Amino acid sequence: MSSSDVQLPPRAAGSGRGGGLLAYLVLAYGLTWAWLAPVWISGGVVSPGDGWPTHFPALLGPMVAALLVAARAGELRGLVARMVRVRVPARWWLVAVSPLGMLLVGLLVASVTGAPLPAVADFGVMSGLPAAWGPLLVGLVVVVVNGVGEETGWRGFALPALQRRLAPLAAMLVLAVLWAGWHVPMFGLLTSFREFDAATVVGWLLGLTAGSIVLGWLVNRSGSVALVALWHGLFTIASGTAAGTGTVAAVVSALVMLWAAVLVLLELRAHRHGTASVLGPPPR
Repeated sequence: MSSSDVQLPPRAAGSGRGGGLLAYLVLAYGLTWAWLAPVWISGGVVSPGDGWPTHFPALLGPMVAALLVAARAGELRGLVARMVRVRVPARWWLVAVSPLGMLLVGLLVASVTGAPLPAVADFGVMSGLPAAWGPLLVGLVVVVVNGVGEETGWRGFALPALQRRLAPLAAMLVLAVLWAGWHVPMFGLLTSFREFDAATVVGWLLGLTAGSIVLGWLVNRSGSVALVALWHGLFTIASGTAAGTGTVAAVVSALVMLWAAVLVLLELRAHRHGTASVLGPPPR
C-alpha cells in the first residue's frame, strides 16, 4: 500500500451531526476519569518508579471509547485496519522512530553543554510503572498502553471525525484542546504534573499542540495508527521518563515544536497558493 491509498473513514450514520464524536468524547473522558477520580479523591499520588497507584489503565480509555463508538457507527473495520496498518513506505517508519533521533540530539546537546546525562536505568523510571521492570519492559508498556491506548482514540477516531467538518489544521488545533482537557485530572495525581508552574503549563500546552499537529500529519499521510502510536510511545520515553528531564527534555520538546511550526507554515503556504493540503491525506 502506498500513501496515496490513504482514505478517511466513511461518513457514518449520525456522524454528520457530531453524534459520533460527542459519544466518543463522553466515553473517553468518562472511562479515563472513572479510573483517575477515585485515586485523586483518596489522596493518591502517582510517582516515578512506583507501580501503585498508577494511571496507566486510564490511558486505555480513548481506545476503548473509539472501538465502542466505531462499532456502533459501522466504522470498526476501518478503525481496526488503521490500527494494524504497518505496510507503508519506509519513510513513514523513519518518521515513526524519529523521537529516538531527537533523543540522541538532546543527549548530544547535554554532553556538549556539560549538563547531566541520564543513566540507562533512567529510561525505565516512569510514573505509574515499577522501576524494577527495567527500560525494555517499561518501554514496551509505554508504547502499547500509552501509545496505542491514546492514539486509537485521538488520531484513529476523533481526528477523522473532526476533519469531516474542518480543514486539517483547524481539526488538529481543536483536537489539541480536547486532548489537553482529557489530561486535567493528571495535574492532581502525577508528581511530574503537580510540579508544573504557570510557565511550565504554557510550555506543556504548546508542546501538546505541536504534538497534535505532527501526529495528525503522520496519521493522515501514512494512514497508520500503529505508526502514530509508536511515535507517541517513543516520545514519551524520550521526554517522560527520568532520562527525559532537563536539557534532554527541553531539546526534544523544542524539536517537536519546530517541526510543527514548519508544517503549519507549509500548510498556510499551500492554502495561499491553492495547492493540496500538506497536513491532510494525500490526493488520490
